[in-house]
Amino acid sequence: MTGKIDFNLDWLLGTDYMQPMNFLIIALLLFSGIFIRYLILAMVYHELVYKKIGDYQPYRRLHQQIKIPQVKKEIWYSFLGAVIFAISGTLLLIFWQQGFTKLYTDLKVKDLIWIPGSFFLALFIHETYYYWLHRWMHRPKVLRHFHHIHHNSLYTSSFTSFSFHPIEAVFQAVFLPVLVLFLPMHFTVLLALLVTMSITAVINHAGVEIYSSSAIQSPISRWMVGATHHDMHHLKYRCNYGLYFTFWDVWMRTEDPGFVQRFIDHTSKKDLEKVKSKS
Repeated sequence: MTGKIDFNLDWLLGTDYMQPMNFLIIALLLFSGIFIRYLILAMVYHELVYKKIGDYQPYRRLHQQIKIPQVKKEIWYSFLGAVIFAISGTLLLIFWQQGFTKLYTDLKVKDLIWIPGSFFLALFIHETYYYWLHRWMHRPKVLRHFHHIHHNSLYTSSFTSFSFHPIEAVFQAVFLPVLVLFLPMHFTVLLALLVTMSITAVINHAGVEIYSSSAIQSPISRWMVGATHHDMHHLKYRCNYGLYFTFWDVWMRTEDPGFVQRFIDHTSKKDLEKVKSKS
């Protein structure tokens, strides 16, 4: 009994991905996985959550059905984004293969504390990076040049979650390859981060609030970005810049003062008749 588990990924590292053909093949495979994952997750969430929950509890919907032309445009920009994220993923693989990263595959008992610790530390670093990047992208010239593509979706849906101008996609895609150059991270943490990014992006853009009305009073969930929080950002532009959490918005006083009331309005049954009367 060695107290050590080794997730052997030699088969993955045994190919020279710097060879042009190998680079192209792995990039195409990653692109296919990224884009298909986006389509499936967006469609399933829209059908099962926005439509089903929205029909059962219409007060949870933040706005009415999206329009097909908007969805087509979002899918196109998501396609372009998937290309960029695939290239980024291939570069990350090359960095790992060349020994530049702090990624590791063996799992020791003493690492069981660091694995969740590194996951939450990575989330905090990503939150910080994105919050200030997001603030910068709302400077008039930057917004006009590329961030406006994402904000063209005034009323968001799960399909909006991955819809960015290619330049913005680059700013987002470089985060993980750079992070693993400095932060020791088990590869399962990297996978968990990718899953978290995908799911939270869909939840926050889906146009339907899934959290309970009591979440706003919880010492943990109070600090989580949800559909209502991010929807207000798309509607008002100058507030609610957070990615996963709201603490930077609270600390920097950029959280919309009407957020709590709007969250309650879309999570309380007592507001059902109000929603019905407006529809």
